[in-house]
Amino acid sequence: MKKNANKAVKATTAALLAAGLFTGSAAAAAEGQHSSPSHIPGAYHSASKAFSVPKVPFKGMVKKGSGQEVMGPSKPSYKMNVFYDSKKHQISGKLTVKFKNNLKKNLKELYFNVWGNAEDFAENGGGTDVSNVKVNGKRAVYNVDGTALHIPAVKIKKGATASVSMNFTVSVPQQQDRFGWFKNTVSLGNWFPILAVYDKEGWNVDPYFNAGESFYSLTGDYDVTLTTDKKQVIAATGEEIGKPQIAGNLAIHRYKAHNVRDFALEMDPTYKVKKGMVNNVKINVYYTAEQAGYADSMLASGLKSIDLFSDHFGTYPWPELDIVGMEGWFGGMEYPQLVMISIAGTRSQEWVRSVTAHEIGHQWFYGIIGDNEYDEPWLDESFATFAAALHDNELNQLTTPPVANKELHLSSPVSAFTAYGDEGVDAYYQMIYGYGSRTLNDLRVKLGDKVFYSAMKAYFKEKKFGVTTTKDFIRIMERESGKDLGAFFQDHRVYVSDQE
Repeated sequence: MKKNANKAVKATTAALLAAGLFTGSAAAAAEGQHSSPSHIPGAYHSASKAFSVPKVPFKGMVKKGSGQEVMGPSKPSYKMNVFYDSKKHQISGKLTVKFKNNLKKNLKELYFNVWGNAEDFAENGGGTDVSNVKVNGKRAVYNVDGTALHIPAVKIKKGATASVSMNFTVSVPQQQDRFGWFKNTVSLGNWFPILAVYDKEGWNVDPYFNAGESFYSLTGDYDVTLTTDKKQVIAATGEEIGKPQIAGNLAIHRYKAHNVRDFALEMDPTYKVKKGMVNNVKINVYYTAEQAGYADSMLASGLKSIDLFSDHFGTYPWPELDIVGMEGWFGGMEYPQLVMISIAGTRSQEWVRSVTAHEIGHQWFYGIIGDNEYDEPWLDESFATFAAALHDNELNQLTTPPVANKELHLSSPVSAFTAYGDEGVDAYYQMIYGYGSRTLNDLRVKLGDKVFYSAMKAYFKEKKFGVTTTKDFIRIMERESGKDLGAFFQDHRVYVSDQE
């Protein structure tokens, strides 16, 4: 970095230390040569992981203004039957997704996001092959370009239901990641082709962002049958239906999940499980022998978070939550009903509890109240960071300042940050995690706890299982508080115009 950039990062580091967002060995690392605001508990980033400029799928595709306010296709229902070969680290099987064309016009094409094809995974042996694509039972032409699968020349009338089926084979990369295998542990996040969202921008096939998230999907239902070694202990989105069927050295598992945006799995034959219950929600903590010393902290944070966040934001809607220990280069990663907690080396118990709370916060902010994580990342990361501070009793320590570059807003898309390279990624963490959570706390202080949390519950109720925008959040907070908050949000660099 340039000298002035180093000064900015050091100032950021000091601010985040003051805010309590760095802990333990992360703080020590931040004070070293590779100073970075990226060691926030729960953040999907580390100074040891190089940022790569995202490759844009279908580069020439025009999006802005090509769509409409309605989001779709709606009511996706996925059915998958897959086999995981633990020797080859390969998944093979069939996927079928049914959906409704609610877009008020005939659909002439479809897109899927194939995140397993991201360059980060390809360089470690990962990738996805798709074949035998059919639309409503008829063979379809298709093209895969990076992380986007395009199916042109379809004819789906407005209001009609349709289905897409395909065979797919996934090579799981050898790496410590949300998608990858390391030692005995297999992490399957963003591992299958998922239907893209069509909204006012058109089809959303944004590039994979390896310092955060690019994900955006609508809630739907999943019915997943997984066959693999019978010795595997498996955590998954949803609930397992019945007991696994044993066939020699294999076991056939079936999972169902309702009103979720994605489906994730975590497997390790050495996992032990601790269980708890709060508000009729089952909490399952999966941990290896090396992670055993942190299992109680993960469980305690899980129990407290479900109770606390349900009380302050809205009731957790699913019957189960899996908290899974794994070794990654990041803090943690969220999926519906499943959170990955990266325990690599020595972590403090406080750090583990805080990361767990942050990832569980995402069950509300992205899981229940969805958003476009590439276009409006603050709507989930700022909120999850605020939730973790609530859990940690550290709301008053949310004091991170905005970055000096006034071109970067709290409401900016990921692309605005990545345009500045590594410096922009540091700014992303300072703004989206640190300053964003501070902004929400400033709003709480301005409105008072009673009005603020009442408004948050109204926000939850209106946007539950839907997709929110910055405009939605401002509108609902103004409506519920009875105040004009235009000046407040402008002062905090939140602009509806960033998304229009």
